[in-house]
Amino acid sequence: MDQLIPYQVDNVRIVYSGENEARGYAAGIDFKINGELVPGEESWVTLSLMKTEENLSGDQWINPEQAGEPGYIPRPSDQRINFSMFFQDHLPKNPDFKAHLSFFYGSGLPFGPPRSERYLATNRMPAYRRVDIGFSYDLLKSASSQKRNLLDLKNLWLGLEIFNLPNISNTISYYWVSDIFNRQYAVPNYLTSRRINLKLTAKF
Repeated sequence: MDQLIPYQVDNVRIVYSGENEARGYAAGIDFKINGELVPGEESWVTLSLMKTEENLSGDQWINPEQAGEPGYIPRPSDQRINFSMFFQDHLPKNPDFKAHLSFFYGSGLPFGPPRSERYLATNRMPAYRRVDIGFSYDLLKSASSQKRNLLDLKNLWLGLEIFNLPNISNTISYYWVSDIFNRQYAVPNYLTSRRINLKLTAKF
């Protein structure tokens, strides 16, 4: 890729340099396998591998004793590994009661101090990890499917989902603080902890 516009991520803001001053590359591959562990309930597994870097023209080391240029550095979107799984199942003799389990993993994204040279953004956030589980039950069971209900509903599902089941503290960004010696420290900002969701879904 040529004539790239470099950018940095400041907390949840994207700050562009405004100049076509970099060249770079991106290489990766995606894998996916899907099927039905039980008839009618699709499950899948995905794996993505990627590497993307850029080289800013004219950038120089802050330390004058270092010769040459910083060269290629990771782009802010350089997430090397992304893996996910999703499984569905139901009770053998009661397909109206279903369960699903999902798992997500993403390797850490690069980051660096704010208002600093772009080549300093080569630190890595901790990996993103999350496990969700859910259960659902059709309140209009097949035993009563012959009876016409008041609203002519095809099904009425009651669902219970637990997001981030292990209650993992995933880092989304960093808040930078400085001491009296102008040394900077990165304080992580975390995504939400475990959440429980109860929902009612109707199909007419």
